[in-house]
Amino acid sequence: MRHTKKLLGLTAVMLVAACTDNLTGPRANAAGTYTLTVHGGRSIPAHYIVQPGSNNGYPDLPNGGTLDVTGGDIVLNSNGTFAETNDLLLTPPSGSSISRTFFRTGTWTLFGETLTIASGSGSNSVHDDGTVTTDANGVMTVYYLEDIDGSGTLLPFEYKRF
Repeated sequence: MRHTKKLLGLTAVMLVAACTDNLTGPRANAAGTYTLTVHGGRSIPAHYIVQPGSNNGYPDLPNGGTLDVTGGDIVLNSNGTFAETNDLLLTPPSGSSISRTFFRTGTWTLFGETLTIASGSGSNSVHDDGTVTTDANGVMTVYYLEDIDGSGTLLPFEYKRF
């Protein structure tokens, strides 16, 4: 009986240890810095035409123009937080180009290859679903879908760790 209690106690401790995030497994392997390769379904540099008067979230382009996403990265931290940065070049129909940076932070979870990214709060919250995969050459890819313009259309984003 005494050995059974010790065995049950040891088993319980091992189960609790196995369920805690001890920086092993999928999340520890996925943690790192990834380089932006696809933005909204377009390879980097991604080029967009901004229509005049559109509510596009770019006050620097009230008369339209172009938006180029020239690069960026996402850093998945092993503690479940992330930071995402995209480098933008906005060019109005007349005038000089304006450099801007898109930046967001939040949390991420990984179950197997299924990735969930969450940022913001309330009406500004964003929840993206995707994957983290590794190819035959060991290149890891973060892939997720997001509605970037409020249209309801989900567009692909891809970051790679080489």
